Amino acid sequence: MFAAFLLAATVSAAGAQPATLYRIDLAGGQTAWAIEKPQPNGSLVLFRHYPDGALMSVHARDVKKIVATDAHREPGKQLKPGEAIEIGPTGSGIAGTSTAPAGRAAAAPGARSDGSALFNPNRPYSPSWDSKLVPGATMGFPNSPNDYVEGKTLAYPPAPAVQAAPGDVPRAPEPHP
Repeated sequence: MFAAFLLAATVSAAGAQPATLYRIDLAGGQTAWAIEKPQPNGSLVLFRHYPDGALMSVHARDVKKIVATDAHREPGKQLKPGEAIEIGPTGSGIAGTSTAPAGRAAAAPGARSDGSALFNPNRPYSPSWDSKLVPGATMGFPNSPNDYVEGKTLAYPPAPAVQAAPGDVPRAPEPHP
């Protein structure tokens, strides 16, 4: 009896799609989908994310609107063949921090806004090389403003190298006869 009840509950939970989905419009033009009606909890709004059911929370001040929708209609817009949508920046970082002037597109990764290479402003941007060397994305951030400048960055010295005086170039020890 208990096994039949457990099996029926598992099948209905796995195969059933909720009758209503909730679209949560967030600040910044983002949208989240909820399986159950979002509930306020102090300064947060708690909801179960669609489609995985993970428990999520957002600050109540970031929620602009919550709208109930028909679950039989798939959330989001259906694309036609050949149609594309811009999803914006992905990954880590802060959205909206482009240094490009208003009305101009941001420079390509590894390029300056004037079209020169990021690490050598004396030559034009070459996507095959410069897009592979981007501080914070494909390499670490520089420690000082003059790090990672073509022709000025020094390689690490060999392991047994020593400095005779501060600011001197590291030199390998003299070989012993």
